[in-house]
Amino acid sequence: MPFKSKAQQRFMYSQHPELAKEFAEATPNFNKLPEHVKDNKTKPKERQMKHEKKEHHKKEHHAKHEDHKHMHHHHKEMHKHHMKELAHHEKMMKKHEHHAKKK
Repeated sequence: MPFKSKAQQRFMYSQHPELAKEFAEATPNFNKLPEHVKDNKTKPKERQMKHEKKEHHKKEHHAKHEDHKHMHHHHKEMHKHHMKELAHHEKMMKKHEHHAKKK
């Protein structure tokens, strides 16, 4: 019986080396073996549920990322605003000091 995947090959050599040698002799091309064989035992409804769960997770992740981008933008805008206010206050303080010295 030939190996069906590279994962099966690794497992067999680690757990059943003698049997693995027999499998190896029956395997025509190791390079064409997939890393894993798909689990066809999963029922269509279960596959659909897994897919929906994955899609839901993607949407949640995307929404969190968008929220983060929005908050980052908001913080940058607030920082700009505060810097302008600070510059304005410093300018006003200098004017006030200048007038105080004249008196």
